[in-house]
Amino acid sequence: MKVIALVGGSGTGKSHKALLIAHKEHIEYIIDDGLLIRKDRILAGLSAKKEANRIQAIRRAIFFEKEHAQSVRDVIKQDNPKKIMVLGTSKDMVEKIVQTLELPPVSQTFQIEDISSEKEIQIARTSRSREGTHIIPLPGIEVQRKFPINLVESLEIFYRKRYGNRKIGERTVVRPPFSYFGKLFISENAILDIIFFTIKDFKEVIRVGKTKINITEEGILIQMNLILRYGKNIPNIVKRIQENLKKELDYITGINIIKINVLVEDLLMETEK
Repeated sequence: MKVIALVGGSGTGKSHKALLIAHKEHIEYIIDDGLLIRKDRILAGLSAKKEANRIQAIRRAIFFEKEHAQSVRDVIKQDNPKKIMVLGTSKDMVEKIVQTLELPPVSQTFQIEDISSEKEIQIARTSRSREGTHIIPLPGIEVQRKFPINLVESLEIFYRKRYGNRKIGERTVVRPPFSYFGKLFISENAILDIIFFTIKDFKEVIRVGKTKINITEEGILIQMNLILRYGKNIPNIVKRIQENLKKELDYITGINIIKINVLVEDLLMETEK
């Protein structure tokens, strides 16, 4: 099985371009926002577009729920497609989906900037920010049958050839429920509170030093300094801290954790304060 990735920021038109790439590269299976799609049908999964808020939508898109992921894994294993395309806002997000669904490593990656003009990307972003609309690479009738959602329009997609146009599929423009509630922001202070609360369980940590949080559309990057007790296995402690933080932040926020960098800036003896 060959796995192809399509990477682009939120609202840059990935779902629209996915049909064109699939046609050119002879890809029949697409994983997009929690769905496994084959041609004009949903084979498995649940759409992130139907979730009530942005955090739940992110969880759905990365197959956070075990039952959701298993249902998609079962169909992929049964069909055993030759090629499958995975859409994501970053390479890390695609890798997370690939690992969760137990797919082979990505062998080819398309960046949205390589297949769309700056004007096309800007139009897509404007539509997302002003109108709250999203694209699903499926006919409107299929979308409506699978889940109730506010459809804006359904458009046929044609591939331009020298001797005429050939229809390759349809796309549906929708307004997900979470679009009506505006943007949901998680402050750096909230992330810091989760970090400090989690690290309290580690007796090896004497103090948390300077901690920097960077929240992007692709996920969260964390840089933190720690002071540990002398005489402990530092690499082992740091690894456990990173794993626990990732698990807790994943569970509580639903946001993709890109990287957690830990710098041990000092070691203190048991008697030191």
